[in-house]
Amino acid sequence: MVRPHKERRVEQLPPVTHYKPAGIPLRSIEEVILTVEEMEAIRLADMEQLDQAAAAERMEISRPTFHRIVNAAHQKIATALWQGQALRVDGGNFRVAHRCQTGLRDFSCQSCGYKWSLPRGNGQRCRDLSCPACQSPAVSRDDE
Repeated sequence: MVRPHKERRVEQLPPVTHYKPAGIPLRSIEEVILTVEEMEAIRLADMEQLDQAAAAERMEISRPTFHRIVNAAHQKIATALWQGQALRVDGGNFRVAHRCQTGLRDFSCQSCGYKWSLPRGNGQRCRDLSCPACQSPAVSRDDE
């Protein structure tokens, strides 16, 4: 039996989730899915130019795990570029660190326990929300 993956620490969510070749409609090309933690590994290794040990520490994973994640991301990006495919950033096994920097607010339902996040500044107050799962108005904001 395979051990479940630990959540990877991601400092910020990617600002853009789709990349595609110019002039080709998205519906007519194949997509390559890049996970959020693969995108974070690319950001740390290539944009911030951290070595693998420092980047792995920031993601709270081992150096060999970081190496596997960044190599998988590089392979997916190269495949998408070479074959003219779209890249979609979606999914993965991660948790966002420092929610206040991401611009998200966390909420939970007092009736069913469901938890979700909404962007800051969307005009909705906590008392005006209802739970997306059970439609209960008993919603509270989770402060970290």
